[in-house]
Amino acid sequence: MTKIFPTSIHYFTGILLTVLGAFLILTSLYALFYEDLSIETIIGSSLLLLVGLFCFWILLDTKYKVDNTHVYYTSGPIRGKIEIASIRKIEYQKGWYTKSLLKPALDYNGVYLYYNKFDDLYLSPKDRVEFVNFLLTINPNIMIMT
Repeated sequence: MTKIFPTSIHYFTGILLTVLGAFLILTSLYALFYEDLSIETIIGSSLLLLVGLFCFWILLDTKYKVDNTHVYYTSGPIRGKIEIASIRKIEYQKGWYTKSLLKPALDYNGVYLYYNKFDDLYLSPKDRVEFVNFLLTINPNIMIMT
């Protein structure tokens, strides 16, 4: 049984990544087509284009997949998996401050997954309750913190 949970996207984060990505892509294309083609212009435009595409990659590719044994997370180039049996507790989060170093999430309303002995991960599935309940059906020993 595999289920995919899309991420929740805070409107500010969505607008920021969209505007920044579009601005960088349009600036790079403008420089390539309307400026003198020198090596500096080509390198600078290529870098702007890559960073702009990177913004859209993160925005469009952040999701979480859960199967019977693992939680898989993707957010642009950030990819990984956690064994569901190793999850000790889940804590609901609301607010801008997050204490996790690894945050493949686009919203400030999410959940912390505490796993192994000292590891944690912050995720922001669109439906947090369904996500947590799905994990609890697989591992009912997970402690829930609110």
